[in-house]
Amino acid sequence: MATRFPTMTPSSRKITMGDLPIKVYRAMSGATVRRAFGNQKTQYVLKLQFNNIGDDIELRRGAGTVLDILKHYESTNGTLENFQPGTGLLRGMGNASKVYIKDVIKWRYAKPPEIQSVKEGVSNVSIELIAELDA
Repeated sequence: MATRFPTMTPSSRKITMGDLPIKVYRAMSGATVRRAFGNQKTQYVLKLQFNNIGDDIELRRGAGTVLDILKHYESTNGTLENFQPGTGLLRGMGNASKVYIKDVIKWRYAKPPEIQSVKEGVSNVSIELIAELDA
């Protein structure tokens, strides 16, 4: 497993809750039967936005850099390996919300980070993570 995500707090985050692994069977009559194949939710999606961070120098203490994110992405072999989110990604969330992000869930990049240059040395970074159960 790769290293934890850098201790960085996102400017914004959006979480889409996971669901049980379900298979829907549909009869020719149109009737449906749903069958759950497990008791743990999976396929959570966490979209993170880091605004106005330095490309390779921290602009604010503890803000991290674009380089930190890219190094972490490389350490996970892109979208291949799972990792723990680290404390920074959850900073600012209420305790009630943190309950839904369980320790058994491992995150991985759903796609490569998107970097938008704001001005020289300053960028916005968008990251999309997907959660799976650790096998």
